[in-house]
Amino acid sequence: MGLFDFFLKIFKREKKKQTNEVTFKNDTPQEVPIAPINEEISAPLEETITPLTQETNTTSIEDTPAVSEETVVPFNEDGNRFDLEIIEAFKRYHSNPTLDVNLPLEDDRGNTYLAHEAYGTLFKEWKDIQSKWDRMSLFYRFWDPSQFEKLEDWQVIERFVKDRYSKKALQYFEENMSDKRHFTKEELVSLSKLHRVLLNNPAAKDYIETAYEDHPDDNAVKVEYATVLHIIGNHSEKELSHQLFHEVLDNKIQQNDTESVFDCFRFSEGYTDSSIFAMLYLMNTEADNDTWDYVAEEYYYCPVFRYEHAVQLAQTGNSLRALAKLTSLSQEFPWFRTALESTIGNIKLMRKQLDNPDFMEKELQEFQTSLKNI
Repeated sequence: MGLFDFFLKIFKREKKKQTNEVTFKNDTPQEVPIAPINEEISAPLEETITPLTQETNTTSIEDTPAVSEETVVPFNEDGNRFDLEIIEAFKRYHSNPTLDVNLPLEDDRGNTYLAHEAYGTLFKEWKDIQSKWDRMSLFYRFWDPSQFEKLEDWQVIERFVKDRYSKKALQYFEENMSDKRHFTKEELVSLSKLHRVLLNNPAAKDYIETAYEDHPDDNAVKVEYATVLHIIGNHSEKELSHQLFHEVLDNKIQQNDTESVFDCFRFSEGYTDSSIFAMLYLMNTEADNDTWDYVAEEYYYCPVFRYEHAVQLAQTGNSLRALAKLTSLSQEFPWFRTALESTIGNIKLMRKQLDNPDFMEKELQEFQTSLKNI
């Protein structure tokens, strides 16, 4: 049945008092093996001018209200989006765009339910989240108790990096992977991505060079190697970088399964997972705001991409949205000096424009402290 058997096997019917309700039970919760990380994995802040600070608490499936057998839930747009997004999120959680996922869900009495019907509490919380990756984070935290231990090491690194918890990924590596003498190609690619997000490009290059030496024909390896070479390579290495990347990209386009070049960067079978080349294509084609937003959903975890997106927004007259993006970027990646300096400068500029010397004072103090600690 594949990894999504988690959904299909967890449903058990349980009578509650005198009612005719059906309750869905989750897998037996398993403790997430990332000791000594004890803090709850909360969703990173959404892009708002005044950042939210309240943590989001995910309700387990045991607390999800039951669906009455006699209730007919009409089709609704939010429910349809949830049903599609929960499948996408499960594939992303396992870093596998070709994962076989089966819906609808069926209990042991043969009753079928759509995902938003079965997971009512989760659906309700999902509807209140604007950012796609904050919604993904909600799903990730929901699955951690039952799915985390099923992930391979490289998938754990990806799970944290793509969820904007690169420091947790680094801690997981130090506690669970640092003693390994040999890494798989998937591990080397994921570790390269991790160090790119941490802005430690020399370390990223060390990992991905090792992968490329052993697996020069692997597309994922070639794309990551090309990405790192473009960032810190010399002139000849940059030429190799572009050659390698376009070998993979051209092959993807020739498959005729994309409507535009930007589809090649989106999570799908054989996609070119490179935030840097995606950013270059956007800039070189002078893409509009909608196209930037479309691609940005894929690379929300990359601080360099998000910074350039903020620059693009500022250049197109969206100064408030640019500041909001810089604010969330500086909070989620407090080691990114360029972003911090730009955020501080933009807050001060906005204070002058608004004639408000106290505008975003709390955030300004936070960013100035982060800058001193780098």
